[in-house]
Amino acid sequence: MKEFKLTAQFTISGYTTVKAETLQGAIEIAKNRLNADIFCDNTTNESEVWVFDAIDGEPLNIIEESSIEE
Repeated sequence: MKEFKLTAQFTISGYTTVKAETLQGAIEIAKNRLNADIFCDNTTNESEVWVFDAIDGEPLNIIEESSIEE
């Protein structure tokens, strides 16, 4: 029997808060923000980075990364 290491893509939801004159201005600012570490702590500032709550999707595009013969 083989052991397979598989990789997949997931959808996640994130948020950030932005102060701007218009929605379009807020979107432009948000596009340039970095992603917070997925395991962020209480020091993460949502007005500076994108914050992620949880993975909320199904695995997509599953592929074999490697396999080992046992």
